[in-house]
Amino acid sequence: MRTLSLRDWLRSLREQRVRTLTTLAGIGWGTFSVVAMMAFGEGLEGIMQERAAGLGRGIVIAWPGTTTRSHAGFPEGRALRFTRADVLSLLDDVPQLEAVCPEYSARAQVRRGELVFRTQVNGVNPVYGVLRTQNVELGGRFLNDADLSGERRVAFLGDKIKRQLFGAEDAVGRTLVVLDTPFTVVGVMEPKLQDSDYDGDDDSRICIPATTHERVFGRRYVDDFLFRARDTRETAAAIEAVDAALGRRVGYHPDDAGALLVWDTTEDEQIRRYIFTAMDILLGGAGLFTLLVGAVGVGNLMFLLVRQRTREIGIQMAVGARPRWIQQEVLMQTALLVTIGGAAGFSGAFAVSAVVGATPLAATLGRPHVSPAVALGTIGLLAAVGLLAGWFPARRAARMDPVEALSS
Repeated sequence: MRTLSLRDWLRSLREQRVRTLTTLAGIGWGTFSVVAMMAFGEGLEGIMQERAAGLGRGIVIAWPGTTTRSHAGFPEGRALRFTRADVLSLLDDVPQLEAVCPEYSARAQVRRGELVFRTQVNGVNPVYGVLRTQNVELGGRFLNDADLSGERRVAFLGDKIKRQLFGAEDAVGRTLVVLDTPFTVVGVMEPKLQDSDYDGDDDSRICIPATTHERVFGRRYVDDFLFRARDTRETAAAIEAVDAALGRRVGYHPDDAGALLVWDTTEDEQIRRYIFTAMDILLGGAGLFTLLVGAVGVGNLMFLLVRQRTREIGIQMAVGARPRWIQQEVLMQTALLVTIGGAAGFSGAFAVSAVVGATPLAATLGRPHVSPAVALGTIGLLAAVGLLAGWFPARRAARMDPVEALSS
C-alpha cells in the first residue's frame, strides 16, 4: 500500500512540476544562503584574525609619554625616558606578565655591495620574535641570548628587505652593512599577513640585538616596549600594574594619563569578536528567514497534494490504514522534498566556497569554510523546517473521515 502511495505521490509531483521545482528551489536557495553566508563569514573572520595576528597575539605596545601633573618634586610636562633596565625590571615587579621586551627603533642606511636601502632597524631581545609572531624560514634562526649578551653583530631580516638585498639567493650567513658596521644574517622571517603596524611592516624591518643597537647607534633610552600578560583576560590589570611599577621607578604619578601611552591589541581583538558575532547572527537570521519562506512553499505544496489525493487517502483508511500511518507518510514525503532541496543547497555552497578559495579572492576574503557547527546547525534547521512544513498537512490527512474522503 505504501509503495503505491509513494508512486502516486511522485506522479502528483510531476503533475505539479512548476510548483515542485519552485518549492525545491526555495529550500535549496535558503540552504545555500545559510551555508554560503556562514562559510564566507568564517573565511573573512579567519583572514582578519590572521592579519591581526601578524602584529602579535595578545600583546600591548607602550611608549613613554609626557607627564600632565607634578609628582614627587617633578614638574608637569616632563618627557619621560625608559632604559632597557627599567623595562626588564617589570618582569620582577609585575607578576601578571608572561614576557616583556624593550625595543629601540631607528631608520638607517643598509648596504650590500652596490645595493643601498634605507629601512627600519630595531634593537630587540630574543623574545621579540615570539611576541611579534615573526616565524623563521628554514635554515635560519631568530636572535638568541648569546647574541644579546655578546653584543654580536648579527641580523634577522624581514622577507621583503631580504629580497631587495639578496634577491633569490640564500641570505643566511651572508653579510650586510648597517651604518658602516658589518652584520651577519642569521635568519629571515617567513612571509606573513599583517594589517596593522607601528614604524612600518615587519617585512621591511631588520632586527639586531638590543645591546648591539645601543652600541652601534649610541642609544640609551628605548623607543617603546612590548609585553604580554600570562592570561589575556588580565591584560587591563597588567597595564595598570606596569604603569604603577614604572611610575615608582621613574618618578611619575600612576594616575597620570599622559605618562605611559599604550596600544592594547586585546581590545581590538575583543571588538573583532563582537563584530563577527553580530555578523554571524545577522547572516544566520537572514538565511533562517529564507528557509522559513521555503517552508511555507513546501507546506502549501503538501496541502495541495493531500487535497488532490483525498480519495486515495480515503481508500487507504477504508482498507485499514491507521491515521498515524497516513500522518507519517505525509511527513516522510515532506522530509524527502526538504532533503532534496537541502542537498542541492549544500552542494552549491560547497562548490562556490571551493571555487572562491582557489582564486586570488581568497587573499582578500579568506577561504570560505563550512565548519561542522555550521553544517550540523543547518541540518537541524532543515529538520525543523521539514517538520513545520509537513505537520499541518499531515495532521489534516490523518484526520480525514474515510466516508467523506471517498465521496469527495
